Amino acid sequence: MKYFKATVKFGHVGKSNFYKGYVYLRAESKKEVAEKSRYCPRVKHDHKDAILNVEEIDKDLYLEGLEKNRAINYFSCYNVQEQRECFCEIEDSIFKENNVECKQVRHSKKRSLRKTYNDDPDFDYYRHNKNLDYFVA
Repeated sequence: MKYFKATVKFGHVGKSNFYKGYVYLRAESKKEVAEKSRYCPRVKHDHKDAILNVEEIDKDLYLEGLEKNRAINYFSCYNVQEQRECFCEIEDSIFKENNVECKQVRHSKKRSLRKTYNDDPDFDYYRHNKNLDYFVA
């Protein structure tokens, strides 16, 4: 087994933000590390670019990295209140997402179609002649 360090995007740090952190794993290939790290807790699973980098390291750096991750309280929080308390130790590694505009459009409020229907001549005919059969063959 080889030892790897994967740089990934972690979530739960605010809308359109991510925490750039590291996951230390043992695997046979970089592809296997990328698959495993995508489903680690707090990683942005649904993002195509969640895995930023994968590099091979030696056993000493692997063990040292595991100890560093255990020392970061962000990875051991059970609720939002605990996470807010430890926010100060990770705030210098929090970045904005590149595609913020796309997210805002996706979460925009759906508008009424009334204006569209009012401009449609078929709808206007149907509205004024409710008693007539609209679908006449």
